[in-house]
Amino acid sequence: GAIDGVKHVYGTAAESLARMVVEFEVGEDKEDAFVRLYDRVLRTRHRLPPAAGEPRIEAIDVDDVPVFTLTLTAEHLPDTALRRVAERVLERLRSVSGVGTGYLVGGRSRELRIEILPERLQAYGVTLNQIADAVAGADVSQPLGQRVYAGENRTLRLSERIASAEALAAVVVHREDGRILRLGDLARVLDGPPQELMQMTRFAFGPADSRFGQTAEPEMAAVTIAVAKRTGVNAVHLNAELRGRVEAMRGGFLPPEVHAVVTRDDGLKADRTVRRLVEHLLVAIGAVTTVLWLFLGWRAAALVAVTIPLVFAAVMGADLLAGPTLNRITLYALILALGMLVDDAIVVTESTHRHYRALPPNATAAAKAGAVTLATSEIGNPTTLATFTVVVVFLSLTLVTGMLGQYFYPITFNVPVAMVASLVVAYSVTPWLARRLLPTGGSHGWRAQAVLQRGYRGLIGPLLKRRGLRRVLYLALVLGFWLSLLQPAWQFLRPQGVGGPVSALGVPLAFLPKDNTNSFLIHLHL
Repeated sequence: GAIDGVKHVYGTAAESLARMVVEFEVGEDKEDAFVRLYDRVLRTRHRLPPAAGEPRIEAIDVDDVPVFTLTLTAEHLPDTALRRVAERVLERLRSVSGVGTGYLVGGRSRELRIEILPERLQAYGVTLNQIADAVAGADVSQPLGQRVYAGENRTLRLSERIASAEALAAVVVHREDGRILRLGDLARVLDGPPQELMQMTRFAFGPADSRFGQTAEPEMAAVTIAVAKRTGVNAVHLNAELRGRVEAMRGGFLPPEVHAVVTRDDGLKADRTVRRLVEHLLVAIGAVTTVLWLFLGWRAAALVAVTIPLVFAAVMGADLLAGPTLNRITLYALILALGMLVDDAIVVTESTHRHYRALPPNATAAAKAGAVTLATSEIGNPTTLATFTVVVVFLSLTLVTGMLGQYFYPITFNVPVAMVASLVVAYSVTPWLARRLLPTGGSHGWRAQAVLQRGYRGLIGPLLKRRGLRRVLYLALVLGFWLSLLQPAWQFLRPQGVGGPVSALGVPLAFLPKDNTNSFLIHLHL
């Protein structure tokens, strides 16, 4: 039967092997989905062929992707020795709190290899199954239960593990008429890395590194240690601790000739990205405050600037209650909303500023309170309508489902919350501060306002008086609106085909912008 929440099921069949991938819907709880799948597989196991093995279920999660990779390389050490060093380094890195899965890439592992001599098998009449059974029977380690010996209860264990090539070569394969046939008589037993290379991992210092050109060979054998984080762990703090653990191992644990190079640090990348977004946020706040200071004076600028942290605090509190985390998309949403969330406070401040100019410099508190109330109620309806229009526009992103809906959810949630919070602050905190901070009578910034007002009247006056100009304006607006709707489709009209450059005025569409990464892939099709 079907499992709730499953989106797609993919299957791959091979000789004596079947692999299935179950994809769940976006938003399904991972633990609950895994339990449902595990329960269904166990309940339907009786339908498998009698000789089939136990089904193995593995969860594939985004947290399994490594966030930290450390490459060990040396000029005069083989890849086998580097892998043994990397195994010990990985064990020490696993003790760091928050580390998830870890594995090694590159290097050949030590193995005991049996190279059968077919002519000897034929001469002695021995089969491959006999050799396999003899090796499996000689490599034994299992408990034998408990026995009382000398008044003490002791646990017995049979342990006879094969640890060397000599011990493996001495395994008895066949015994007949007092003659013993050992594995060394039928095959070559080798202790070392595999001779056939299935993959090769190399490392070289580039011109930007101070160690460039200091090695005899440009490329050296390398082994990379990949570490993933556990769910919910901050990669920035985890990777910083991993870097500290690596630096501590440089002093004594790692051999001097081994270079330990951090080749991937997603925590450092995320930290730089967040810092850049915070810097952009501060720049945007500074730009808004500067413009207000030039046109309305420093008091009005300070009044509007106070509303920004209040609105952001309300958004953070809503995120804490509703679940969205503070990530790069959330910061982008705050930057996007910054230019709009100050609109309500600016409108209230400008209206109050205009009404205060009509009052004498020594106006009473009652007169100032009345002017603030009148100024706020005067622009209340259009300000509320404009704010909720923006809210509805961003709430329409809730219609986007699947992975894109989850990706854009921080924008869908944070921008409307910021706009509603800005409206509440503009109608409560801003008038209260305006009555105490803004002066009455003539004030700074009126000359700049007068210039803007004269320009606006010079533009809007002819449109109000002449019907022909109004119709030309309406036609231009409708034409511009339809051209803007056709803009995404225009990028598909390319003179040199779909893979050619974008046509003039075409805007290419992409899910994510291109990013500068420190890696590239080369695929060789043979």
